[in-house]
Amino acid sequence: MTGSRGSPLSGTPFWRSAAPTIPSPGPSGRWRDYASLGWPGPEECQRTRRVEPTTVASTWLAVSAKNIDITEHIDFATPLQEPAVEPVCSANLPASMHTLDHLGGVANRAGIHYTGESQLREVLQNLGKDKFSPQSFEQVGTRIAKVLEKNQTSWVLSSMAALYWRVKGQGKRAIDCLRQALNHAPHHMKDVPLISLANIFQNARLWDDALTVARMAVEIAPQFVVNHFTLANVYIAMEEFEKAMLWYENTLKLQPEFAPAKDRLRAIQCFLLTKKERRTP
Repeated sequence: MTGSRGSPLSGTPFWRSAAPTIPSPGPSGRWRDYASLGWPGPEECQRTRRVEPTTVASTWLAVSAKNIDITEHIDFATPLQEPAVEPVCSANLPASMHTLDHLGGVANRAGIHYTGESQLREVLQNLGKDKFSPQSFEQVGTRIAKVLEKNQTSWVLSSMAALYWRVKGQGKRAIDCLRQALNHAPHHMKDVPLISLANIFQNARLWDDALTVARMAVEIAPQFVVNHFTLANVYIAMEEFEKAMLWYENTLKLQPEFAPAKDRLRAIQCFLLTKKERRTP
């Protein structure tokens, strides 16, 4: 069931910020020692950036976090001679327990209001950066399309195709690819497409669906920073501030130096303190 709870805060937004740097994977194994940030004082709040909670902070989980070399799946070396093509996934893949068609956002994907995530363009252009120079968005899209055409069962390629469509702002095509990825990915790899799906649902303001898939990602791989951070972002967009703070704290337990989580946590705290002061006679 999709949700429509939550609305933009009225009045002045309390955070104006570009999308944060894409989180790196957290460490495996035990959580690091982490001391809670505690609550800020008035002076620190005056220095804190004003934050808009409904600003979507795009995230994605790199397959390199799963020890997968993307250059073994996509040919970044061969010169492209033919015109650019786009990576299209099957729109008619039969529903299964893996494709999440019981979620309204998936079943009704043709009608979702999705504005796209252009900030991920650079991520796509740098997919092969460890071995190859950055390429244009269209070139990388073409390279994904060429290999995907020959291998529609690759969850890695379907996930990369979804990233392409997230940049283009075509939610239906992105979800087509994510259904395909979820259908073929091993269970311990499903958080990669799930994080993309959570971002699309959050962008489309389908809160309940976004929470469902973000929680699934955390359950599959609780050791990854981006999974906790993505769930926290859904809660802050819903104005569920206490839950958002909890998940930003969890993010920082995994990676204490991760500034975007720290900034968002501080911004919520300062907003709540300011709100309390206004109510106090």
